[in-house]
Amino acid sequence: MQADRQNISVATEMIAAALLSSPRDMGDEKRTLFRKNITVIIESTTAYPFKYRKGTYMCYYCKNTFLEPEKLREHNKTEHANVQITVKPRKYEPLKMDFTMTTCKLCGVDIPDYAHLKLHLKAEHDKFIDCTYGDCVLPYKLSKDEYCCQICGKRYEMFLSLHRHMNEHYGQYICENCGKNFVTLHRMVNHARTHERGMFPCRQCKETFPSYAAMYAHVSKVHKSNKRYKCPICDEKFASYKHRVKHLSTVHGEKTAVFPCALCPKVFDLCSRRTAHIRFQHLQERNHVCHECGMKFFSNYELQEHSIKHNGERIYQCDVCKKSYARLKTLREHMRIHNDDRRFVCFVCGQSFIQNCSLKQHMRVHHPTHIKNDLRI
Repeated sequence: MQADRQNISVATEMIAAALLSSPRDMGDEKRTLFRKNITVIIESTTAYPFKYRKGTYMCYYCKNTFLEPEKLREHNKTEHANVQITVKPRKYEPLKMDFTMTTCKLCGVDIPDYAHLKLHLKAEHDKFIDCTYGDCVLPYKLSKDEYCCQICGKRYEMFLSLHRHMNEHYGQYICENCGKNFVTLHRMVNHARTHERGMFPCRQCKETFPSYAAMYAHVSKVHKSNKRYKCPICDEKFASYKHRVKHLSTVHGEKTAVFPCALCPKVFDLCSRRTAHIRFQHLQERNHVCHECGMKFFSNYELQEHSIKHNGERIYQCDVCKKSYARLKTLREHMRIHNDDRRFVCFVCGQSFIQNCSLKQHMRVHHPTHIKNDLRI
């Protein structure tokens, strides 16, 4: 028992060491308090710390990675109960901890979440987690197909979506432009760039964008092979979680989660799609209102697209003929004319067109008998 206690203390000291390497503005009192809180949690409960890297869960102690959080939990239980652990300190940020199926090591009671953990330890064992400077952990409940916020109950199908959502509850840094909260200064600085407006050129192809965020999205999509989701069976990599799930299902026969709508027969492959469907089709939510004409829209994107009709701004200009357009999508369609991009091909005679509307008109005039059965217009 004494050996177990010593090994637990080694793990606690290792985690606390990471907290000591903190920003200069973090006082000694705050560092000491965070270290104390971490010690209480690790020594008193079965909650465990973890990292998230490139679509996988990483053991905080030995750097092994796992595709499923259940396997990481089992790994911690079997591999790190009675071994000494060392790790290099890293800069401070709130420690990610999994509170799924947490029990109290002192009395064996099941603890449903982080909030109850703090109450239980104080009431039953006289162990106090002092939150004077905020929490030193980000509490999660992890499962294979869905992630639930312990604070408000919101559910997500990807960990990164839940991780971003935690800004709302544990934000210590506030964006001066929009008032959004962020857990770390790094997150807030990255977010602040989305408010920047001007001409942001891509260094690789010289295309310009109206914001830093748009330019960064372009670089990630066009110039970077950002395939961080790795198949655990054949090592093939994918650009998104959704594509990896599809690959596991079609190639390896793995069962995937489905999300049926309770109000109609439709079934969705992602929880977010089902939620959007229910809100749009059944609840008919239209929370985004145009202040010019009063029209209501489901999403902010739809509202912004509509607002162009009122302000008439044409900020996207063609470099070839200098024509300007209100929407980037329209400019891209226009560029097909200069590039002679004839992507719309008649399947009857083989004639090609730059615009889809030209193909439709061609079908109506020259091949009307094929429209009903073979072409959706």
